[in-house]
Amino acid sequence: MNRPIYQNPHLDGKSFSMTGNNGVGVLLFHGLTSTTVEVRPLAEYLNQAGFSVVSPILPGHGTTPEDVNSVHRKQWLETAEQSYQVMKSQVDKVIIGGASMGGLLALHLAETNYDISGLVLFAPAIHINGQWKAQFLAPFVKIMPKPYLTDESPTPDVYPWQGYTVVPVPAVAQFHRLQKQVRRGLSKVRAPVLIFQGVKDTTIVPSKAAFLYNKIPGADKKLIWLENSGHTLLLGLEHPLVYQETKKFIDRVTK
Repeated sequence: MNRPIYQNPHLDGKSFSMTGNNGVGVLLFHGLTSTTVEVRPLAEYLNQAGFSVVSPILPGHGTTPEDVNSVHRKQWLETAEQSYQVMKSQVDKVIIGGASMGGLLALHLAETNYDISGLVLFAPAIHINGQWKAQFLAPFVKIMPKPYLTDESPTPDVYPWQGYTVVPVPAVAQFHRLQKQVRRGLSKVRAPVLIFQGVKDTTIVPSKAAFLYNKIPGADKKLIWLENSGHTLLLGLEHPLVYQETKKFIDRVTK
């Protein structure tokens, strides 16, 4: 089956903002090659419960793979920081959530801002086997097929996913440098943390969720394994459990 370079282009993957009424804001970041479509169903669920929710489209996303290849990781970090500062000025307490690379942006914010009330990380891509090769390939290879995409996924999504179906190699090289930067600062995380990881994840190494859990200091942290989920667990079969546990965590840490 031939896949389009940009999957589900008809969906609305732009930045969005939802106003709540309980004084708590949730900032959500999507992953590399994805768009805000990845986090919108969770955002709607949380907004219905009274939370304000914001999700920015990250630089280079929602257009073409060539665009994301021209982005430096500092631009992703700047977008994350600016979004956080705006949300902080509008609500009493802020929760940061991120899927895959978005989880790294959430961690970075927690390493530098100690007034964050909590982190929720969905399949955080703290380490990917072989990703270091991208920095050497980037000068010569710009686009590669995603080797883990198959015509029939063992964990089909309930909600549709939007994004690039290829690997933008220079962007992955920037992603790899971001990983190293975030790993160096993990000891600075002070916020309570909830981590979700799918056992059937073929994009990242699932066991690295345990590595991240052990590296984060403090006692207020939890790792939930999802036996029937892959990488896009926010859109997958076990999304009701993920959404419910996320809300439960937010309610507890923002009391």
